[in-house]
Formats: sequence, C-alpha cells, structure tokens
Amino acid sequence: MNAPVDPYLLLPLHGIGLIEASAGTGKTFTLATLFTRLVVEQRLRIGQILAVTFTDAATQELRKRIRERLALAAQLLARAPAADDAPEVQLTRYLLQRELAQGRETPAALAQRLQTAADEIDLASIFTIHGFCTRVLREHALESGHTFDPPTLLPSE
Repeated sequence: MNAPVDPYLLLPLHGIGLIEASAGTGKTFTLATLFTRLVVEQRLRIGQILAVTFTDAATQELRKRIRERLALAAQLLARAPAADDAPEVQLTRYLLQRELAQGRETPAALAQRLQTAADEIDLASIFTIHGFCTRVLREHALESGHTFDPPTLLPSE
C-alpha cells in the first residue's frame, strides 16, 4: 500500500512539537494523526501525551476527534479496505499496516490497545494554555510557593 501524502507520517515522535496554522488548515486532523501514531508506534497510554490549545472549544473538539480516530483505528483492524475509503481511513489504515509489519504485536492486541486509548480519552492531557498553567501550579504548589488553590489566571484581553 502506498503511503498517503501527509508530512506528519515521518515526523519524529519525540521531543516537543509545535503546530501553528490558520483556521481550517487541518491542525486538529494532524493532531489526531500524531496522537494515533504515539499510541500505535510508541505504545504510549493516552495520559502520557500533552496537547495545549488556545480555546476551550478547541480542547473539546480535539478530544472528540482523537477519540473518533482511535476508535476508527481499532475498528479498521477487523475491516477490509474499500475502494472508496476516505483519506482519513486510508491514512489510519496505512499507520496500522506499517506497525503490524514490524511484527511486535497481533492485530487483536493492537485493536485492544487502541480501543482502551479511545475509552480513556478523558484522561488525556488536552488543555488550554491557562488550563495547563493552572494544573502545573496546583500540582507543584509547594515548589512554586503557592497554595494548593493556585491564583486565578486572567486571560489576555
């Protein structure tokens, strides 16, 4: 199977990455692809991945799209390819086939891991910038010199 054209298929999955683009250019699609790759290729649990966005609406949309992509990936392992598969399906199927070719786990084990990740999406660290800062201040209150109830962070006007 030929690789779908997507520059994020070869992006290294370590370190810190920044995706910055205009509205409607596919940032959420790309992040869902990267989350899926991290679960499939790096075998990370959903709670080990951090994504920071600008708005509450974006965090909810990202969470929803990642859940859908992971569930789709789990389902694709038991479904034959179709000629009219959507690009998202083709891309996800390619990622799965690339991983299964490594021979590290069975399709059933991979499907179970993906479904578990989809089910645990509420454990994902997907925050707004303010939400992430609040969490860090709360979790590291003693080190930061604050109480366990962090100061209110005011959004920029």
